[in-house]
Amino acid sequence: MPRFLLKRAIALWLILSATLLALLISESPTLAYTPFASIEIQHGKGRIVHLPNRIFDCTQGANRWQCNALISEQPLEMTWSYQPQYPNELGECRATYAGKVISCEASGADFVRGLQDRYKLWDDLGMSASQLTGLRWQYWGINLLMSLRELGLIGLSLSLSVIGGVLVAVGAWRSPGRLAKGIASLACGVGMALLVSNYFGQILLETLYGAGISDEQWGWLTGGLAIATGIGTWISTAALLYFPFSRVMRLLVSLLAGLSLFSLLAQSVGISYLLSFLGLPIANNLAWSRLPIFIASGAAWLAAFWLYRKRPINTRRFVSFTSGLGVFSIGSLMGLFCLLWLGYAD
Repeated sequence: MPRFLLKRAIALWLILSATLLALLISESPTLAYTPFASIEIQHGKGRIVHLPNRIFDCTQGANRWQCNALISEQPLEMTWSYQPQYPNELGECRATYAGKVISCEASGADFVRGLQDRYKLWDDLGMSASQLTGLRWQYWGINLLMSLRELGLIGLSLSLSVIGGVLVAVGAWRSPGRLAKGIASLACGVGMALLVSNYFGQILLETLYGAGISDEQWGWLTGGLAIATGIGTWISTAALLYFPFSRVMRLLVSLLAGLSLFSLLAQSVGISYLLSFLGLPIANNLAWSRLPIFIASGAAWLAAFWLYRKRPINTRRFVSFTSGLGVFSIGSLMGLFCLLWLGYAD
């Protein structure tokens, strides 16, 4: 791929990723102050119209929630009663539109600021089919995201991570300079931070249980240790790429980088989701469920070998391979985290 095409492809990938993130944030169910997961309009067997939570103005009283929104210049008012001792358990939904009572009932639940109900308005609100279509286009963002559903959004996020990883790997192979080496060593640092935070921290917590350290204090200690070891791995890997090391030190840093890459791949969930989307029974078969670990192990050993065999071609292989896998793994992990945090996935 010519260099100018590669740069434009990476720029387009960054724009698409930023646009998707901005759309997810703007339509997020969790960022709006509402007692429900979502509101939908269902008229007969027609297509569902999803209303974004951000258009609702909700107030909480002593024993009642009231939410108002303006739909096609007419007021939609919804109320729920609840018992003060159980504020998250809403009672029967009551709704009016333009002063007319409409049917409203719960249609399921999602994890949005905890477990919250979805509600459907089983009426056309007095609108024609063309008006409902116009309403769907008015709120095209939330309707597009809801039409993709959870698996579709995960697949879209994973696809962007795969494309980004491939583009960065190709770019690092063509130009294995400071930026590419920085991305590769940063990926190793992130992997080590995840390893310390999620595994070593838990093991030490169980070992030191009862030593008088509170959970909050332990959280700070584990977080600080994870950041320190991540930065140390990042710096040592980058130093090995630039400076001559003794054979023993080169072996130690290479093994450390390999372990970090294994941690990153094993915890990113990107490989598991990718294999699942390819149709492999990762979640339903014990033998197949071990495949992501085998892939992560093989990739880690290969990267460690290339880093240890510090020749120009091996350095280029390590930088390209690790930076590409790093972008894929970190991207898929951040994508899933965003979907969970913003209320699009459970």
